[in-house]
Amino acid sequence: MSAPLRSSAVVLLLALSAHAQDAPRYPGPVEGGFLLPNGWTVTPVGDQIALTDLPLNIVPLPDNRHALVASSGYNAHELVLVDLETRARVHETTARESWFGLTTNADANTIWWSGGGGDIVHQFQLTDQGFQRIGPNELNSTLKKAKADANTTFRSGLCLSPDGQTLYSLDIDAGTITFQPAAGKGPIRTAPLGGKPYDVTANRAGSRLYVSDWARRLVLEVDPEDLRIVGRIPVGEHPNQLALHPTDDRLFVACASSNNVSVIDTRRGLLIETIHTALFPRAPEGSTPDALAVSPDGKTLYVANADNNCIAVIDIDQPGDSQVKGFIPTGWYPTAVAVTPDGKTLLVGVGKGNQTRPNPIDGGPGLNLGAQLSRRALPWPYIGTTLSGSLSIVPVPDAKQLVAHTEQVYRNCPYTDRLLGEAKTPAEPSPIPTKVGDPSPIKHVIYVIKENRTYDQILGDLEQGNGDPSLVMFGREITPNHHKLAEDFVLLDNLYSNGHVSADGHPWSTAAYNTDYLARNWALTYSLREGIDDDDEGNLSHAPSGFLWDACARAGLSYRSYGEYGGRISEPDGTFRMEGRVPGLIGHMSPQFGLVPAGKSEVRDTDRLEAFLEEFRAYEQNGDLPRFIVISLGEDHTFGTAPGRPTPQACVAGNDLALGRLVEAVSKSRYWPETAIFVIEDDAQNGADHVDAHRTVGLVISPFTKRKSVDSTQYQTVSMIRTMELILGLPPLSQFDAAATPMFASFTNAPDLTPYDHLPAQLDLEARNTKLSYGADRSERMDFSEFDRIDDFELNEILWRVVKGSDAPLPPPVRRAIAYRPKPQTSAPQP
Repeated sequence: MSAPLRSSAVVLLLALSAHAQDAPRYPGPVEGGFLLPNGWTVTPVGDQIALTDLPLNIVPLPDNRHALVASSGYNAHELVLVDLETRARVHETTARESWFGLTTNADANTIWWSGGGGDIVHQFQLTDQGFQRIGPNELNSTLKKAKADANTTFRSGLCLSPDGQTLYSLDIDAGTITFQPAAGKGPIRTAPLGGKPYDVTANRAGSRLYVSDWARRLVLEVDPEDLRIVGRIPVGEHPNQLALHPTDDRLFVACASSNNVSVIDTRRGLLIETIHTALFPRAPEGSTPDALAVSPDGKTLYVANADNNCIAVIDIDQPGDSQVKGFIPTGWYPTAVAVTPDGKTLLVGVGKGNQTRPNPIDGGPGLNLGAQLSRRALPWPYIGTTLSGSLSIVPVPDAKQLVAHTEQVYRNCPYTDRLLGEAKTPAEPSPIPTKVGDPSPIKHVIYVIKENRTYDQILGDLEQGNGDPSLVMFGREITPNHHKLAEDFVLLDNLYSNGHVSADGHPWSTAAYNTDYLARNWALTYSLREGIDDDDEGNLSHAPSGFLWDACARAGLSYRSYGEYGGRISEPDGTFRMEGRVPGLIGHMSPQFGLVPAGKSEVRDTDRLEAFLEEFRAYEQNGDLPRFIVISLGEDHTFGTAPGRPTPQACVAGNDLALGRLVEAVSKSRYWPETAIFVIEDDAQNGADHVDAHRTVGLVISPFTKRKSVDSTQYQTVSMIRTMELILGLPPLSQFDAAATPMFASFTNAPDLTPYDHLPAQLDLEARNTKLSYGADRSERMDFSEFDRIDDFELNEILWRVVKGSDAPLPPPVRRAIAYRPKPQTSAPQP
């Protein structure tokens, strides 16, 4: 196994000093680069050409001047011909849906591009006039029939045989490989592979195909004559892209959730080497190698570390003795990498651009997919549209340049191996331990996860915080307890969701990481495209380190879930109970929490609270409160304006009341002196915010909370997770919670045991939508059984109009300067 740079200790000191700042930091441009809402910094090198998000494919053309780049994210799926000399987009075309998988013939004038869930392999001719679509062809008809027969199909990796006569394509969902004559005439054959086949390549002789199985830690060896599996080679977690050595047939496999590249000797069918691509030798998951390319001379391997925002440069000249030479900084989340045929230029596809942005109500682009999606315009940009992509054109660095690039990558990275055992030192003594395993006066953690609100939507009317009152949708009259809790305890006005939407927000909120599958798939499903089905075991969506409750189990701590990652199952007597949907929660799930009470048509958060309080009273009586409790209170997601359902205002008010009553019950119990309650939204996708589209609502409630204060430290979801881990004595789950700033500034060593008295709802919690409610017909068609099954873009527009009025004018955009504010000593409003 190769080791990271020997100079990493020196670079570590630079990285630590670069992140030691007293003044609040905010996402956006900083000296030399951009600060992300997740707390990491990007400083991309080279020239950048703007693209839409998630460019998954780059194919350099033989002339060394042009390259094809294909993007497959939330926004428009586009295929672009780029002139690398003029840095210009020469030709472009779009597809309704696409995915990883792009190849050309030897002359690069015929192009095949995977269609994902769109029932098609796109085919084009490239001429001086641009891309000319060919088809639909025989393969397209075959795929459509396959989908009709199997109910699911999703085209992925493609490759041509070395002689250029045969096109091989994979189907992730069906688990098959298809053989088609490249000329379009002749028999088409399909064979089963099983699993989740992602990429396919052929050896130089054309005698074997190799297929990465995304979900099963395997590379399959396939006979191209009969498409029979002749070998299964174990590799790391989430094997995705493949790259073949140009002379010795070594096969390099990017393994996203293992932080490594597996190297296979295809002549012997054996794994011969594992190359660690993370920046530090003990780093847990979080580097996410998701793309790779071998230089034309076969001496260097380039690997995109998506979550470390860099390219690893690896010397592979000596088989079995590969060495990491250094790293090249990129934009946010690189998703593709290639080298021009002359070996002089590195091409990097950047998945999320360089920065996130605020999404105020300014008439900006709500969605750039246009009327084809039959949606109404949002009054603010949806979070998916705030992401972009780019192609970075980077000269291959010499040794001196690589040293400078590497030092910059380490300065950008807040993670170090030291943080696995101890956190960054707080500015003042804190009840939160700095070393993993040290005792804390706080013994019990209650973690409440809510749904999809921005800071400005709820707390933008608090003068002491950095808010924009014009963006408030559910202010003090609807959320009196949120406001009182923020004022009585601590106001967090610089807290950001790691997740973009619920699909990746819940993994971030419970596992401090989202896999490469989640990072890609949500962009498809939330833009109303076909996504990729995970298997029943969650092998694609679940991080190998597991969830917070798995960490508790490993440490021997008691834990219980109320709704989070739970599902309803039937009993033999015809009744139902809730049970865990992941192995670690089976037997640790409240059986009644989340069930519809008798005589009611839906379950409200106030009903969920009653189920929790029933068990909580038993804990008080028995003295056995679990050390870690996670609670899902998601009614603030609302039912839109579905007729007969509670109005959006009633839903959010019910959520507020449930939270207030929960805090009151705990604060008046025997456990209050040694308990901390953490509250956060799983994501911030459903509203506008004048600072950043990812800024969200969070609360820290404990006798040890620094009362009546404002904490403007830049925190993320993983900061809250890291704080809970330190209280419970748990090591980090990923590089992200390890690197996160714990919430030391929100706590004090002098506890205040004053209990909390909840505020009653100030509106009718039973107010119901009618068929005349704005958007009622659209809301009625939405599936609210799970939070990520509805069209959030459309729901956002309905919520704005029903709260503000269907004809309400949009407020003018507010541009606020963000300046340093000292932490207040009292609850008085800050200037």
